[in-house]
Amino acid sequence: MDAILPLVARHLPTLLFAGIVFFCSWAWPRLVSRFRYAKLPVLNKAYDGKPEHFMFHSAAIYQEGYQKLHDNVHRIVTPDGEHIVVPNRYLDELRQRPDEEVDVLTAFMKAMENDYIQLFPGHRNTHIVNSVVKKELTRSLVKINPMLSRAVDETVAAELPPCDDWTPVNINRTLLRMVAIISGHVFIGPDLCRRPEYLDAAVDFTTDITMAVPVVKRWPLLVRPLAKYFEPQLAKVRAHRKRMRAFLAPVIEARRAAKARGEIIPEDTLQWMLDKTDAAGITDLTELTNMQLLLTMAAIHTTTLTTTFIVYDMVSRPDVVEACRAEIQAVRAASEGGVLTTQALFNLKLVDSVMRESQRMNPPFLDSFRRFTLKALTLQDGTHIPAGCLIEAANKAVLMDPQLYPDPETFDPYRFVRLRTTDAPDPLQFKNREQYQFVSVTKENMSFGFGRHACPGRFFAANEIKLILAQLLLNYDMKLPPAPATRQDVVAGAGVAPDPTREILFRRVRS
Repeated sequence: MDAILPLVARHLPTLLFAGIVFFCSWAWPRLVSRFRYAKLPVLNKAYDGKPEHFMFHSAAIYQEGYQKLHDNVHRIVTPDGEHIVVPNRYLDELRQRPDEEVDVLTAFMKAMENDYIQLFPGHRNTHIVNSVVKKELTRSLVKINPMLSRAVDETVAAELPPCDDWTPVNINRTLLRMVAIISGHVFIGPDLCRRPEYLDAAVDFTTDITMAVPVVKRWPLLVRPLAKYFEPQLAKVRAHRKRMRAFLAPVIEARRAAKARGEIIPEDTLQWMLDKTDAAGITDLTELTNMQLLLTMAAIHTTTLTTTFIVYDMVSRPDVVEACRAEIQAVRAASEGGVLTTQALFNLKLVDSVMRESQRMNPPFLDSFRRFTLKALTLQDGTHIPAGCLIEAANKAVLMDPQLYPDPETFDPYRFVRLRTTDAPDPLQFKNREQYQFVSVTKENMSFGFGRHACPGRFFAANEIKLILAQLLLNYDMKLPPAPATRQDVVAGAGVAPDPTREILFRRVRS
């Protein structure tokens, strides 16, 4: 004891300073929130100071808010401070507000801890990525569909085992590689997308980004900048970015040289991005790498988890597998050349319905319409929202509302095909029944977002998912193993992911 006291005395200023920093990191966000949002009702207040409660019980919190405060703006406590949850009735008004008032990118940067993870490459460069997807990629879907279809056929056959008899497959892990390769055909070209340098960086970057976000959120707000020095998960993300930069450098140099010589250059998202960045005077390789990684992660992550959920839901219902297989066979037979063209994919109404129903029950996010208020807002009914707030709307709770979706706890594969193709009662009273298709965004289903900032890649993703499902259903029987374990999907904050350990039994279809 006598030896310890002098040691403590010598380091007392440092210990006091550390104590003050940690106290401030705990107290300051709470003081700011209470001052700024004092007039708004708050949920889960009893758990203030326990961010892990939101991280693992967020579904119950959003559901409680939707049930108790359905038409009222309210607050929820998160590891990032307090968020404002707005009812759906305000969304038409809010979506018309300019980005100078409510900004979507700032909200996503905060949600994804961009200061430390650096997924989004700044406002200008992120807008370029979105522009490439919204314009060049979406407008080229008809043109690229034959190549995409071939890529799916080759990749599914290559990535699945022979499956001559019933074979267990971790479908989430398998789909992650499949989607990375298939998307890579369009993103970087068929000659490069299977290269280990690209594929490993793309897949591992996607996986490690999703793991890094909750790791950072465990740190108190004021000391989060220290996370990058101590968290191995962030070091992994930086290593993937470095590897991708080394891979892209000679590719970009070769493409620029070929273009300067007047040679034919590939038509893919990398080239479209290079054309736009060259026009904007952006030549820094690190910036270009970060833009490519943002596109890669956004496509691989969401498409993989969505497809995994769909497969899980399908194989739990053998009659759905058979009905979807029959529809695909009929549509393909009626299509010119017996191929699944973009029009043929649109005609897969039952498959589309299954996809949307699976998404309804398993949305990738419990919330949606994330925005950051750059200016104070006064809505038409007088509701005031301060500047500097993260606002959002409930998503999963809306999707499980029996007033909007009768018998919401039941997976109904025919729910949306009935609403699109028959005179079935429409609880939402849409002017156009096509608003029930998978790619549609409405206030009642915001899994792709809502408003002008809705996911621009959803049309490409929908085609890719349908082609993957078609290849699986036409060539493989699928079923759950005997006595399967209970599905353990992962909820971390507002994010939801399918059980990464679940195995599905596959067997090649026998003629």
